[in-house]
Amino acid sequence: MTSTDGEERMSDQPTDTNNTTGPQAPNGPGYAAQPPAGYGYPMAAPLPSGKATASMVLGILGLILIPIILPIIALCLGISAKRMADRGEGGGRGQAVAGIVMGIIGIVFAAIGATVATIQAVGAF
Repeated sequence: MTSTDGEERMSDQPTDTNNTTGPQAPNGPGYAAQPPAGYGYPMAAPLPSGKATASMVLGILGLILIPIILPIIALCLGISAKRMADRGEGGGRGQAVAGIVMGIIGIVFAAIGATVATIQAVGAF
């Protein structure tokens, strides 16, 4: 069908009065842009494992109370907990490292104490 001013108009196609070119996108007017799937809130960090907590506590107690046995146990538990945390099987990597450090310090203090006690015992004879 031809109009009087030279423009063709088809009668079976709807006229577009709002100048839109199809259905509105989900993020159209009035809607905030949605992040892509998988980019939501970050996941919470895993809780510390019991080994990591025990390592840190035994490291602290090894420095204060029993400087021979507890630092060795703290060092072993700390290494095990750190490996677990590195593999992603649990959290508490920082506690495990603290247990390792305090275990090493406790072992060094125990070795120094044993050396000093031995020197004093030998010097007494």
